[in-house]
Amino acid sequence: MPAIPSCACRRFRMSCLLVGLLWLGGCATPPAPPPDPQAAARQRIIRTAERLVGTPYVLGGESPGGVDCSGLVQYAYRQAGIRVPRTTVEQFRAGRLQRRVLPGDLLFFRTDASGRVSHVGIYAGSGRMIHASSGSGQVRKVSLRQAYWRQRLVGGATFLGVGTPPPVTQRWAADPGPNG
Repeated sequence: MPAIPSCACRRFRMSCLLVGLLWLGGCATPPAPPPDPQAAARQRIIRTAERLVGTPYVLGGESPGGVDCSGLVQYAYRQAGIRVPRTTVEQFRAGRLQRRVLPGDLLFFRTDASGRVSHVGIYAGSGRMIHASSGSGQVRKVSLRQAYWRQRLVGGATFLGVGTPPPVTQRWAADPGPNG
C-alpha cells in the first residue's frame, strides 16, 4: 500500500473532522424564541393582582379598597399603563382573542344563567388565575383545573399587542342568544 504524504493525510483528517462537526451541528437545539416585549407589563399586571389577593369583593369597585372581577382587571392593567374597558362584556369584546393565553392575559367565563360572558379573571400562569369572587367575597388565586372553571370557560383574550400569538379569526359569542 502506497504511503499517503503527511500533508494529504492532514487534509483528509481535517475534512473528516469538519464533516463530523457539520453532522453534529444538525443535533443542536433550536434557537431560543425571541423575548416577549410585553414581559414587563405582564409581570406588573400579575404582581398588582397578587397584591390584591384578599381584597374585598365590591360590586363596581376598581381600587385596592374593593373590586369586582372587571374592576380587578381594570386596576391591574392601569398599573401597567394599559387602558381597558370597564365591564366584563366590554373587555371580552375589545380584547384580542387567543387560543393560548400567557400570564397577564384575560380568561372569560359564563357563570350565570343568562348564558352571556359574566366573569373575567387574569391568567397567572401554571394553570391558575386571579379573580374577584363574589361567592367568597374577595380576590382569590385559584386553580383552573377545577371542574367549575373548566365547564364555564369561554376563552381568553389579550390587550398586550406585540409578542402574543396571532389572534383567533373567529370570535366567540359574548351572547349566544336565546338558543344558547
